[in-house]
Amino acid sequence: MLHQKDKHFAAKGCSIRDTFSIKNFDVYGSIQHIEIHSRYTENNWHLKTASKQTIANAGFESHFKNYSLGLDVSTLPMVMPKASFHRDDSLFTAKARFAFGSVDLGTISWVPIKQTELISTIPVDWESHFVYSELSAGSKIKNHYINLSLNHIRTLPRNPDKEYYLRDSASVLVLNGEYGYAFSNSRLDAGYTYIGADMTVYGIYHEETSRKRFMYLPIEASVHMSYARWQWENLWTHLELMHISGKVFSNQERFYETLALNRALPGSVLKGLSFSFLQRTFRANAELDASAIVSGASYYWKKGKRYIFKPSVELDFFGASGEVNIQKEIETVILTTHQITNEKTLRKVSGIGSILSLGIELQKEGPVSVSLQYGISQIIPFYVDYKDYLADSDGDSNSKPSGGIIGSIVNPNEQVAKDKSGSLERSASALLFRNGFATHLGIAVKF
Repeated sequence: MLHQKDKHFAAKGCSIRDTFSIKNFDVYGSIQHIEIHSRYTENNWHLKTASKQTIANAGFESHFKNYSLGLDVSTLPMVMPKASFHRDDSLFTAKARFAFGSVDLGTISWVPIKQTELISTIPVDWESHFVYSELSAGSKIKNHYINLSLNHIRTLPRNPDKEYYLRDSASVLVLNGEYGYAFSNSRLDAGYTYIGADMTVYGIYHEETSRKRFMYLPIEASVHMSYARWQWENLWTHLELMHISGKVFSNQERFYETLALNRALPGSVLKGLSFSFLQRTFRANAELDASAIVSGASYYWKKGKRYIFKPSVELDFFGASGEVNIQKEIETVILTTHQITNEKTLRKVSGIGSILSLGIELQKEGPVSVSLQYGISQIIPFYVDYKDYLADSDGDSNSKPSGGIIGSIVNPNEQVAKDKSGSLERSASALLFRNGFATHLGIAVKF
């Protein structure tokens, strides 16, 4: 989905799901495999993440006159009991779900570009233990539909018996509201979601009986999302808005370093790294502010009766902008020398583009219905701009911009500088089918 010299992100997955009903019982199950890989390069280091999971889920739900009871289990592992209440006329419904378990979020690795015999990589495993609860209520009055929900996720810090691991403590609150209205031949839906998160991530190095913290990352974040969708026969239109803000802060009074990689290595290795990047300690304060808007429409055709052919096309337009303000204190201790430098960075990115999606579905109706689906999507950027504003310790700021309109003619020297700062390549042909490309294939059987 993204492949640049200093950035890489790719994801793939497949899943199989099945459900069937026996009188007032619904029984269902699924198995899915997910792989996510990413890489970010800065200075002489690669930061790589990898997550590979195969998850099996199974559950049942029993329906009675005015209430339902159910249970879901997963190999994460996770257990989720749930219950719901509803009136016969659907005037009021209420649901409650509760879950607890753990999830393996993958491995984060610091890899030096020029590897040595002393240290080749620092791999860190991340497993999160969570408690999840949800309450929701809805009402359907004539053609109106309203639903409100409250979700809370809390993670509990654990110390696994591993050499390197991440430990997190988080509280996430999700508020969601939805409204829908059904016209005679169309439907309108709208909704709003708020997410507030307070999270602290610790990086721990475990050596024999001692544990040393080499990373301390407290994060506060909030997300506001809203949408409006309208369906009229075979035409679907939508509008989505999103705003994200976040903050990372250090604690100078308690000497909580954001990153102290020298604590992630044995003492015997540190003796050979006196002049290395690993002998530095970083404290960082950062603020993130980003906004995005996506709007578009999709249309599908339906041909045939017993064999139904459904081609579809979707065209979306998006605009996004964001900035990250980072204030970093770098402390270097070599033998008896102690040096502290401050670095300020302001990074801004903005872009305008479109997303083109093509799909096809072939259905065979009968006692056993079979559906085959295939689709592709491609992000087509019109304009991408990425700039770094660097400031020295005295407060004098130097602007080092890079970016511009894709396809424009630039100086070769500018292109080299821009690639180093991490913006998108200017060649439109290099972007197509390389960055922002996705495809999916699915089959469904119903009997």
